[in-house]
Parts: sequence; C-alpha cells; structure tokens
Amino acid sequence: MRRLGLALSSALAWLSLSSHAFAVETDIRGWDKLSWGMTAEQVDSALPQAVPLSPPWDFGPLYAERMVQNVVVGGIAFDLVPELARKNGRLVQILFERRSPIPGPDELQSFVNDLHARLGPPAENCVVESGLVTRLWRFPSAQVALTAVDFSADGSRGRLQRLLLRYTAADHAPASPCERNKPRP
Repeated sequence: MRRLGLALSSALAWLSLSSHAFAVETDIRGWDKLSWGMTAEQVDSALPQAVPLSPPWDFGPLYAERMVQNVVVGGIAFDLVPELARKNGRLVQILFERRSPIPGPDELQSFVNDLHARLGPPAENCVVESGLVTRLWRFPSAQVALTAVDFSADGSRGRLQRLLLRYTAADHAPASPCERNKPRP
C-alpha cells in the first residue's frame, strides 16, 4: 500500500508541474486535420496513414475502426484513435494512448510543459481512484483529459503503465471524473 502511495505521489508530482503558457488555445475543435462532426469517410480521408482496428473497438456509445500509430504529442509517441458516435457516425472524441514503457521523468516533464503551453492551466487535477490521476481542461467546443494509469499492485514498482489523452467534443464530454470523488455536503 505504501508503494501505491509513493507511485501516486510521483504521478501527481509530474502532473502538477507547471510551465509558462505562451500560445494558449482559446478553443479546440478537433486535432490537426480532424474536426468534430466529421463522418467516418472524412476521418479516413484526413488520416490516410491510419490502420484498421480488427475488430473495431467498442466504447459503448462510441466506436473506433482505425488508428494512427506513433503520433507525437509533446515529444511522446501515442496511438491516435478517432472515436465516432454510434448514433450518427460522427467524430466526437480523439484518444491518444501510450502504453508501457512510459518515458522517464524528463520526457514526462517536457510533455506536461507542452500541454501547459498549448492548453494553459488545467481546470481540475485529481486522483480519481487508486492508480488513476486525472488532469482536465475545458474549452467552449471541447474537453481535454489527461489520465495517468499506475497499477502498482501488478508488480510494476510504481511505474506508470498508460497515458491517456482524450480530446472530446464539448457536447459529448463526460462528467468530470474529479467531481465524482468530491465529498457531498
């Protein structure tokens, strides 16, 4: 249990590092050539380098059929997964996923600095549950969530196991995970 506490403290420490923002986004309407509301065909055209997911990923109300590997964000390579709403087949979320091995502290610092420079200070920062640390930014057209996953109980010795960066259209953004853990009056 002590090891989990140390691991979460480390994750919180790197997530709480601040940097000076220079060209902070005022709104986010997608990512690179992707924009909210695109059809599957438009997403495919915007991402010719995408590879098919077999089987497609099922996220309940969302699904993904393709992904782009090694998309660099803040110096770290992620898999980019455009997620479409099942009810209308339109782009509503862009998932960036990095699995183990997670880069070391210097690379994570650079990544956090990049996010701060582009997104400004986060609206929320919390430990959602044991092993999950979340940082959240809100914009008129989007919500951006960074989640660091650390499952120390699996013998990882407190090393981060996954980084998830989600850009979600505001009208499809889930409730803040930070709100779920706040005590009720």
